[in-house]
Amino acid sequence: MTDKKIDMFKLVEQVEKQKKMDIDDIFSNLDSVKNEEVKKEEEKRQTYVSSNDPSLISRPRIPDEIGNYTTRFECFRCIIEHVSYGTQNVNAYVEGHKDALEKYYSDAYQNRKDLYVIEARVSDELNRNNVHSALYDKGYYDGLSYVYKALKKSKELLLATINREILKHL
Repeated sequence: MTDKKIDMFKLVEQVEKQKKMDIDDIFSNLDSVKNEEVKKEEEKRQTYVSSNDPSLISRPRIPDEIGNYTTRFECFRCIIEHVSYGTQNVNAYVEGHKDALEKYYSDAYQNRKDLYVIEARVSDELNRNNVHSALYDKGYYDGLSYVYKALKKSKELLLATINREILKHL
């Protein structure tokens, strides 16, 4: 009879060990699955952050000093031609920005004498285009904004030049 008890104890002991091992295996499997999911989420977040993080995009700025120009178009052309994107900008953003600049530069070239027409077109498109979910769209919108600021800056600089000339003659 003691042989049966010993066998029973061994059997119970083995069953308990098996249960413990099964539970430990279940928890370790759950931990590994959870860790994999966390890693995948972190990778997705990093990919999203690295491609859409606004802090990674540096908007080109209009220079304060442009030089002296006789026409508003020359000043505008200089501002547009000397855009610096830096090395950290994402290609899609830069492409969108360049497309906006090229579109309105060619329009301005055709209307060199009357840039007010181009200014109105850019303003209208800025007001209509307020969705920038993709980097290209954000770049295009920022490009429109840059063109608009360049047009304003060219007007201000030319007006300042005219004002200086008038003050000289007074």
